Amino acid sequence: MSVRFDTPHVQELKAEWLSGETGRVGVAPGLLRSWERSRDALGVPANVRDVPYVAEDLLDSHLLDLFQAPMSRLSAELAGTGVGLLLADAQGRILGRWTGDRTAARHFEMVGTDRGAVLDEAVVGTNGVGTVLATGQSVQITGAEHYADMYSDAVCTGTPVRHPLTRKIVAVVTLSCGLIDGRALLRPMVTTVAAQLEQHLLDAASPQARAMFQAFLDASRSHPGAVVGFGPQGLVMQSQAAGRLSSADVMTLGELSAQQSGGGRFMVELSAGPTEVRLSPVEGGAGAIASLQRGRTTTSTALGPARPQLIGRAPDWMTALNAVARRRETSRPVVIAGEAGAGKTSLALGLPFRPGASGPGTNLVIDTVERTLVGNRRWLRSVAERLQGGTPVVIKGIDALDDPATEALGGLLEKVVPRGPVMLTATLKSPELAEELSVRLGASHVWVPALRERPGDLAALWRYFADQVMPGVGLEPRSETLDLLTGYTWPRNLKELHNVVEGLALAGKRGYVLPGDLPDRIQGSRSLTMIERAELEAISRALREAEGNRSRAAAILGLSRATIYRKMKAYKLSDA
Repeated sequence: MSVRFDTPHVQELKAEWLSGETGRVGVAPGLLRSWERSRDALGVPANVRDVPYVAEDLLDSHLLDLFQAPMSRLSAELAGTGVGLLLADAQGRILGRWTGDRTAARHFEMVGTDRGAVLDEAVVGTNGVGTVLATGQSVQITGAEHYADMYSDAVCTGTPVRHPLTRKIVAVVTLSCGLIDGRALLRPMVTTVAAQLEQHLLDAASPQARAMFQAFLDASRSHPGAVVGFGPQGLVMQSQAAGRLSSADVMTLGELSAQQSGGGRFMVELSAGPTEVRLSPVEGGAGAIASLQRGRTTTSTALGPARPQLIGRAPDWMTALNAVARRRETSRPVVIAGEAGAGKTSLALGLPFRPGASGPGTNLVIDTVERTLVGNRRWLRSVAERLQGGTPVVIKGIDALDDPATEALGGLLEKVVPRGPVMLTATLKSPELAEELSVRLGASHVWVPALRERPGDLAALWRYFADQVMPGVGLEPRSETLDLLTGYTWPRNLKELHNVVEGLALAGKRGYVLPGDLPDRIQGSRSLTMIERAELEAISRALREAEGNRSRAAAILGLSRATIYRKMKAYKLSDA
C-alpha cells in the first residue's frame, strides 16, 4: 500500500526494510522494487557519497542542441517557482540543467547535479532520472524515497522522452526542487513538457527540417559562438552558446532570416549590444543559419536601429506567436482573439502596436470604429480594396461588429481572394467563442493568453515598457515587488501594466520600485506561492494541449472536472 509522504516515517520504513524487517513496508510496490535494485547494485545507502561524472566528449551535444530552444523557453516559464529542469540522455547522463531563479540554482548546487553527472539507478540509487530509465515510466521520488541520503531534501519528478516514430527512449526530462507542498502537480507538468519535446522531435523529422538541422550542426561545429537555426513551421534550433539569448534576440534573428533570404553579414542590435550576424541560407529553402560574433563591425551591412520586437517566452505566448507566423504564409483569414489588452494587434503585426501612435505596420491596421464614421458600405469597399492591395491586412476589433456587418464581412472575405495575409482581432472571453466567430467568417483562429497566464514574462515586459516610457532611468522592481506583480490578476492585461509603469515614471520614480510604490489595488493582491505558480503553469499548458477543452485538460492533469473548474475560477483563467 502507499502512504502519505512524511520524511521521518519513510526514513523509518526504509531503515526497517534495510535491516530485514519486511513485514510492514508501507511504500508503493514500484518504489520498493527500485530500492531492491538499488540495494543489489550499491549495498546500503551510505555507500553513495557523491555523484559520478563523465568526460565532456562522452556527452551527446547533438541531443542538447536539438532541445536547447524548447528547454530554455520552458525554464523561463518556471521562473519564481523554485523548480529547475534537467535533461538526461538514455544512459542517465545529465546533458543540461536550466534554472529560472536562484532557489532552483541553489537546489542543484546542493544535490551536486550538473552537466556530465551520471544519475543511473545503478550508481546513485532511486532517483527521478535513473528510475525513469529502469522502468520506462514517469516517476516522482520525494525526500527519503530516494535511496541515497544525499537526496533526502529533494523532489524529483521525471518522465521519458520517446521518439515519436520508434517510441524508443531518447532522453529523460526531470523537474527537480526542494521539499514543497503540492508536489503531485509536478507530474502532469513534466508529462506536458515531455509531450512538447516529442512534438519538437516530430517537427524536426521532416526532410526540410533534417536538412536545416544538419546545416545547424555543421555550423555549430565550425563556429565557436552562438548559432541559431530557423527551419520550416517555426522550428528553431539553438546551440549551447546560444542558450543565453533572450526570446527577443531569437525573434530579431528570425525576422532577419525571413527578410534577408540571400544571406550575408549584418550588424544587429541585440540585448547584449551590437552583434555581427552571419546569415547562411540552407539549400532547398529549408531555412537559415545565424552565426553570431559579437564586437565585429567590418564588412557588415548596417541595418540601422533594430526593429521593435514582441516580448515574451511563455509557452502559451510562443505557441500563439508561432501559429500567427505560420498563418502569414497563407491567404486564409485568421481570427486572433483574447481578452482586452492581451496584445492581439501586436501579435497580428508581429511588432508592438500603440493605438494612436505612428510606427512600423500601423498603416496596415483597419479599425472597425471607422465603420461608424463612414458607413457600412464605404467601409466594406475600403476593406475590399485593401485585401487586393497585396500587403498584409489587419482588421482590428471585429467583435464590435453587429450581426449584419459580421455576415457582410464574412461574405466579402469569401468573395474577394486576398493577395496577402489577413488578420482579424477580436476581444472575447474564451477560445470557444473565438472558434464560433472564426467559423462564421470562414477563418482559422489563434487564442492569445492573458497576462496573468504569463507570469514568467512580467519582468521582461516591465523593462520593455520602462525603456519605452523613460529610457535610462533604471525603473526596476525588487523581487518582493515582482512577487506582488505576479500575484495580481491584471484585468486589463498589457495596457494596465504599461499604465502602471508610465504612472511611476511620470511621478518621478527612479531606480528600484518597492511594493509601496505600486497602486493600492496591486499592493492588496496576494502573491502566489511557488507551487501555486507551478499549478497555474500546469493548468495553462493542459488547456493549451486540450485546445481549450476543460474536460480533456482535467484528464491530462489527473483532476476531476469540478476541481479544474474551481482552480480555473480561482486563477481567473480565460475560459473559466
